[in-house]
Amino acid sequence: MEKNSHGEEIDKVIKELDHSYVSGLSLLGGEPLEHVNQQGLLPLLRKVKEKFPEKNIWCYTGYTFDKDVMEEMYNKWKETPELLSYLDVMVDGKFEEDKKDIKLRFKGSSNQRIIDVKKSLKEKKAVLFEF
Repeated sequence: MEKNSHGEEIDKVIKELDHSYVSGLSLLGGEPLEHVNQQGLLPLLRKVKEKFPEKNIWCYTGYTFDKDVMEEMYNKWKETPELLSYLDVMVDGKFEEDKKDIKLRFKGSSNQRIIDVKKSLKEKKAVLFEF
């Protein structure tokens, strides 16, 4: 495996994903879609999709898919289109304490959406993920 400044960390993640009981990878904490974080995540996502094309990748972001990601980042930063190409699902929108609901699946507050990234890119609009 090619080594870069984060090669050992990438190798650790790849090793942890290399189990049949692991269905995918979730990106969260901090803000994965900040520009510098996109730059740092791309080598990892490339390797994950190369080695495990069947595993899903989810991204939790405080940004909104339509306005922030597609209208701003997509055309502004060269990393964004490639990063989005590796994502399967995005949970967008800031967590809002007053809209918190523990009964919600895969999100913390009712203002957040669960988006099917592949369908959304194809249809050029946010398409909600269907369970």
